[in-house]
Order: sequence, then structure tokens, then C-alpha cells
Amino acid sequence: MHIHVVCAKTQQNRGIFVPIGKMIQYKEMRQHPILRSHLPETRWISNARTLRMLDTYRTVFIKPNYGSGGTGIIRAKKLGRKYEVRCGSSRRIVRSHAVRRAVRTYRRPHRRYLVQQGLKLAKYKGSIFDARVYMQKPESEWVISGITGRVAAPRKVVTNYRKGGHAAPLSKVLLRVFKNDRTKMKEILDQVTELSRIIADTIDKNHPVRELGIDLAIEKSGQIWIIEANPHPGHMLFRQLPNHKMIRNILRNKRRIHH
Repeated sequence: MHIHVVCAKTQQNRGIFVPIGKMIQYKEMRQHPILRSHLPETRWISNARTLRMLDTYRTVFIKPNYGSGGTGIIRAKKLGRKYEVRCGSSRRIVRSHAVRRAVRTYRRPHRRYLVQQGLKLAKYKGSIFDARVYMQKPESEWVISGITGRVAAPRKVVTNYRKGGHAAPLSKVLLRVFKNDRTKMKEILDQVTELSRIIADTIDKNHPVRELGIDLAIEKSGQIWIIEANPHPGHMLFRQLPNHKMIRNILRNKRRIHH
């Protein structure tokens, strides 16, 4: 899965959006000794890199440097001697010499793209999922206003709300994935919390953001990967949760930020 980045609303100039590219964010996080081991390999796209990474990881995601909501994400997968290239519900099966052409079919013109290591994610009720952590900075410190699981729609390769993903309490998701192992659940929740705080502090050093939607992927082994730190996160996902405490926190802190 994947790191996305969109735009940051500056504290000084409310209403003006300053773009933060995926690659610059990846490079900034790579400098942190703890975050480094949680980042999937990410490179500027080239045909040679795409094929090399497909040999190494079997699956890669190809994404625009700027973009959000899972839009424009291409998945390439190695299937023996052939390759599947998929974007949304459209897919092509091609040989190695035609991978570049198939990818170009789905790419938008005049945009820079990245190729990123695909991950072997754990599944919840047959669908991939990730964790969304809603970070806010109403004053001088970052706080976690909400945390939830995001479950992909059936057969979808992205979990985004706009692509049919839905919220599920993260503790409930983790208990099912790890067969009611409460110790494992707590260990992962603690890691998710710690990583989110470090990510927020790292991005905050170079970009005047006060809200971040941090998405973390979890493998069957319990390994956590950083997918995305979105500086203009949507909060509709949190309205789907049965407990409304988190959405109330988010809206209250939004008012404090924009006051």
C-alpha cells in the first residue's frame, strides 16, 4: 500500500493551500531513525525501477506525487511470466515489455509519479484494512483526536472513504485479525499511537500544518507500515463509528484551530 500526500492549510494564511508532495514527505520521514523501518520503498517511476521492484516485491503501487482519496492509484502485480496492471475496476494482463505502455494508459498527463513497494496486508472479514489516526494541533502540542480502522470495499485495493471504504473500531478489527489476542492488540495500538506522534512532529518541522490524517498499514506479522500522512484530512469516516466521542473531539479541535 501507499503513502499519499495532498495539501497543507497554513496557519498564517488560512484558506491558502501549500502542496506537500509524497516524495518530499517520504524523504523527511526517512531521516528519522524510528520511522525509517516503517516506510515502504518508494522511488520516482521509471520502467527499469518498476520491473526491478516487481521482481523484488511481486506487487507495486504507482501513484501521482500529488493526490488524495485513492484517486489515480495504479497497482501492478507479477503473475508468473505476465503482469497485471490495474486501476480502479479496469485491468490489463501484459508481458514485461508491455508493462510501461499499460501503466501509461492509466497515468494522467503532466504529473510526476512514484512507484512504491506493495505490502502483504492483514485482512478483516476478507477485505484489506488500515488504521486512520486523526492528529490535531489546537495549541502547541499534537493530540490524537480520533483513531479508527478503515476497511476497504470488497475486492478494492484502497481503503479510502471516497472509494467505498468504511470505519470499524480499530480494537475490534485487531482482535479479529489476531484471534482475540488482547496483548497483541494493545501492543499494536501503542505502536500506532507512538508512530503517529513521531510522524506529526517530523512533518511539523518543515510544514506549518495543524491537522494530519495518518494512515498506517498492518501486516499479518504485526509489522506496521506508514501509508500516508494527509495534511488536509476528511473527518466523515469518524461519523460512521457507533461512539461519537471522536467526531466531537475532531470538530471541537477544528474550531480551536480556526478560531
